Amino acid sequence: MDSLQLSRNVFVAIVMAVATGAGTAAWAAGPKTETVITTKKMCPVCAKKIVDKLRQSQSVADARADVESKTFIVRPVADGKLSPRVLWETVELGGEQPVRLVGPSGSFVNKPKH
Repeated sequence: MDSLQLSRNVFVAIVMAVATGAGTAAWAAGPKTETVITTKKMCPVCAKKIVDKLRQSQSVADARADVESKTFIVRPVADGKLSPRVLWETVELGGEQPVRLVGPSGSFVNKPKH
């Protein structure tokens, strides 16, 4: 294999890695500080609205939704702590019904008390 072919192969591998989401490794790196909220169902329009609302919080560094797996993933700001109850209620107010919340504060199948 000549160097030009090798360069093309490396380029294609990088493009594929970015296209398939390997570029989001920051979500997987580091200590598990994010909170995952699973809902009974998930409407794409409601999911976008809820993500936007979650991102407005000063405690939230980023939030995203996965409509297919019916989950929201919320990452706190550095050294921040998210309130499980506030996250649960934000999802409820956005029109979805949480069925499970798992994060640094614990695992919940009912609305947390704090």
